[in-house]
Parts: sequence; C-alpha cells; structure tokens
Amino acid sequence: MKENIYYWTISLNNPERIIDDFYFFDEIIVDNGETIESIQQLRELITCYCVIKKLDKDASAKIVDSILNIIVSVDRIQYTEFIAFWKVLDLSYSIFKKLDNKKQILTELLDKYCERRYKLYDKLGYSNTIVQALYDSGASRKKGDVGIDKVLNILKSVIQNPIRATKMNILLGSKIAYFLPDKNDKKLFENFLKSLNIRYKFGSVHQGKRPDIVVKINDKFIIIEAKHIKEKGGAQDKQVLELIEFIKYSEAAHNIHYVSFMDGLYFNNFIFEQTDNKVIRQKEMIEDLLSKNKNNFFVNTVGLKELLKDIYGINIPPHDKKTLPKV
Repeated sequence: MKENIYYWTISLNNPERIIDDFYFFDEIIVDNGETIESIQQLRELITCYCVIKKLDKDASAKIVDSILNIIVSVDRIQYTEFIAFWKVLDLSYSIFKKLDNKKQILTELLDKYCERRYKLYDKLGYSNTIVQALYDSGASRKKGDVGIDKVLNILKSVIQNPIRATKMNILLGSKIAYFLPDKNDKKLFENFLKSLNIRYKFGSVHQGKRPDIVVKINDKFIIIEAKHIKEKGGAQDKQVLELIEFIKYSEAAHNIHYVSFMDGLYFNNFIFEQTDNKVIRQKEMIEDLLSKNKNNFFVNTVGLKELLKDIYGINIPPHDKKTLPKV
C-alpha cells in the first residue's frame, strides 16, 4: 500500500465518467397493466369529481374516498399529472401520506386541480408518456443506496466473494469481510469500535452518524463513507464537507483507515475547476488533511479500486485514463 497522496493523485488523473453505467436506471412502468389501469381509474374519478363537485356534495365526497384509496394503496401512483401538480402547492406525496387529515387536504387539492389544471389537461389530452416521463425524472431520487452498492461492486471486482460479516467472530476470523453499519449492522459496528478500541470521533461530532461500509482485508480495517455527488449547491456542499471531515480524525492503531469515497461529476471540479474559490478551498482542505492523517484516504472510483487492490496485494489490469470536458 502506497502513501495516501498517491491514491488522491490517481483519482485526480482519472475523472469520473459523465455517464456512469452503474447509475443507469431504465425501468419501464407503463408496461405494467395494473398500474396503468389504476392511473386511468384515477383520471376518470377526478373527471367525475370536477364535474359534479358543486352539484352533489354526497356523491363528490364518495368520489374523494375512492380517489384517496387509490392514492394511498397503489404503488407508483405518485407519477401522475395530478400528484405532480401538488408541488405547485408546495406539498409532496411523501408528506401527504403522513398527514392525519388526508381526506380534507385531498379535497382541497382536488378543488385547486379542477380550477387550475383540469380543463387545460383535458383539452391537451392525456398520455401514459407523462407517467413514464415523471418516473424517469425522479430516477435520481432512487439512487440513495446505490453509492454503497457501487463500493461493494468495486470491492468484489478486486476480491472475489468477500464475506458479509454478521458477528465480530466472523469479522475477525475472516481474511476478507465487510459489514454495513448504516444499514442493518448498527450493533456489530458498536461491538467493532469497542473491541478494537476505536474512538470514531467523526460520529460524536456528527450526531452519531455511522459510516456506510467497513471492510476488513487481511489485518487492515477500512472504514468508508461514500457519497455520489453530481453538482454544486447547498445540499451538495454539506455532503462534500462531511466527506472532508471524515478524514479529519485518525486512530492510534495503524491498521485502521478512514476512506472518503466520492463519485459523480462533482469530483471532476477538483480536477478542472480553477476559478471557484469554494472548490479550490475544498481541494486544499483535502490535501492538508491527507498530509496530517497518513492513514486516511480521499478517492474516487479509480482511486478506490487502486487502493483496495494494493491493500489486498494483487495485480489487476491498469486503469484507463479518461479525459473529460470541464463540468
């Protein structure tokens, strides 16, 4: 295993791909007859409601009940023009599902929809292309856990069949093993910290936040925080800062390593950006922390693969260097 600056340099010499096949989601939902039938039924009920809501309050109330039943029980019903309209009123589908007074709020939403969208959409016509397009537009929100999956994919590309540890004796008794502290392995992570006398100061200053993955290779333990970041922005800045702070703390034991893994196009700003002071400061902070904490690493896709390969002590085909346009 080489010095941490080597893997940072490898990462800087190998930009993230603009289109990463690992984050390619291409699920077709309009082929699902049951889903489309429910969406069509929802559209028909909304039409009925908009027509009779002022003529027959009892009938319109029953229609609201039927619409509510569809909305809370049908998978992927949120990918419809009616629920997309809710965002105009600053209400999300996820928040709606948590409300106690759903029927009352739904009645208000229907009234607004009838007033502001129904005639327009009825004139333009409905198409299930809308449903697919809305589903596709939400693809990025389905990638929450995929960053962890990608790290595991990289691990398995270097090391065949690593063991998923469920107990400390399995972890310590295995040459190659991993577990997921932020998923189902909270108790194992607590035992891991206690058994190896690891302070994990990052967690104490970040509201008990647990890392994404812990990997054991031979006698080394690699504690990984992984983030897929695409672009600049307030929320993204917070994520970048978390990754930087993750390598701020070191352990006394030399076989404990903290690794910040960032993939996505934001990483390429560290390579190409020369005018954004915030990015420049972030890069300087990373390099300063790497110089102070020799056991820690900050890497992207190629850098992580190279690091795991060297820790494991095997030779794999050299990585392909890519030159991508500035983002």
